[in-house]
Amino acid sequence: MVVYVDILIIINTVLNYAVLMTADKLLKRDIRLWRLILGAFAGAFFSLTMFLEINSRLILLAVKLISSAVITIIAFGFKSRREFFKALTMTAAVSLIYSGGIILFCQIFKPPSMLIINDVPYLELDPLILIALTAAIYLILLLINKLFSERIKNTVVSLRFTVSDKEYSCIGKPDTGCNLVEPFSSSPVIIVDRKIFSADDVDHRRIIPYATVGGSSFLFAVKADSVSIDKQNIKKSVYIASADIKNCQYEAVINYEIIR
Repeated sequence: MVVYVDILIIINTVLNYAVLMTADKLLKRDIRLWRLILGAFAGAFFSLTMFLEINSRLILLAVKLISSAVITIIAFGFKSRREFFKALTMTAAVSLIYSGGIILFCQIFKPPSMLIINDVPYLELDPLILIALTAAIYLILLLINKLFSERIKNTVVSLRFTVSDKEYSCIGKPDTGCNLVEPFSSSPVIIVDRKIFSADDVDHRRIIPYATVGGSSFLFAVKADSVSIDKQNIKKSVYIASADIKNCQYEAVINYEIIR
């Protein structure tokens, strides 16, 4: 069977983009489009390992791990080891699901030309069929996530904000129990983990007093230039405070009034 490099690159670019886009949705990272496209092209480049004679499964595993790490860094960046491994694990899991879906499709419909060499798929399919198959798997994954995942809308959201023309992004949790406001303007406050953003040393910062069962204290906050939640721009004024948020599911606590 003749393998055409251009078809190989196109197929794997489409599949890699779908995998990265799905992982982005499930992780709620809100990654820039150009990063997803660049990561998809990088994955397509690694698909050329199909032409290498790799007889050892250990060497093949090492190649796959290196390629997956590079693709993950390109698409999702490297903010911390925890976030990197979270993105890597999600990308690998989604990739396995897509691969399984494609193999199931080929077993049922038996396309005339199919190869899997060094774990790299090659299919001579009509582009419309490939796009439709990829879209179907994508929609099924999103439906499963919508029905069964604990991280659904109104539980965690994608938060993006700018301060002093510098952009930040993280996962936020809307909290009905968080009613922090800036005392002079009554603008709502979002508390962000110091690992993402620190207002402690920012000029023109404000003091946000708060009280809990354990006592009272204060946070430093600064007015955000812009805020978007799940890609929806927030028109009201919002202050960003910083604190230590020790939670593996989210990195910001959002005053529920902001999204009401």
